[in-house]
Amino acid sequence: MDRVLLGFSALIISFAQAGAQEWQQFGIEKFGFIFDVPPEFELLHRSEDGDGAAFQSPDGALLAVWGTSVAEGDFLPQVKKQISRDEKEGWKFTYRRLTREWASYSGIKDDQIRYVRGITVCGDRAAMFLMDYSKDQKIAYDPVVTRMVRSLKPEDC
Repeated sequence: MDRVLLGFSALIISFAQAGAQEWQQFGIEKFGFIFDVPPEFELLHRSEDGDGAAFQSPDGALLAVWGTSVAEGDFLPQVKKQISRDEKEGWKFTYRRLTREWASYSGIKDDQIRYVRGITVCGDRAAMFLMDYSKDQKIAYDPVVTRMVRSLKPEDC
């Protein structure tokens, strides 16, 4: 019972923290999408071609966001290739929801969780984000990931 109350308390605190701080809106105009970057995540790197960026939080969580071109019908095969590459690197995926318009999957490797979300944008592009964080931070990051999933959307198709 104490464990449940502790988990519930941590969840409420993480919701309060996520709502109280400023989220940064980030977009990649070339691919026509926007995305909310969580508070305290700092830009580590932006690709030279402007197709993506990497962010890191003070607690070590990593976030990558990028856009890519896709031919009609190629979104799902591209996602499946990414899953295969990740599995070859040792990731064990425990959740997969794959459609022609969006995909989400997550899993573990050692003490890390990886969550990946992708959507089609305007028919010929895709927007993706990937987040790696410690399994110890799952309760705190669940509402953060939920907000990022909801915020990833096309803009001006």
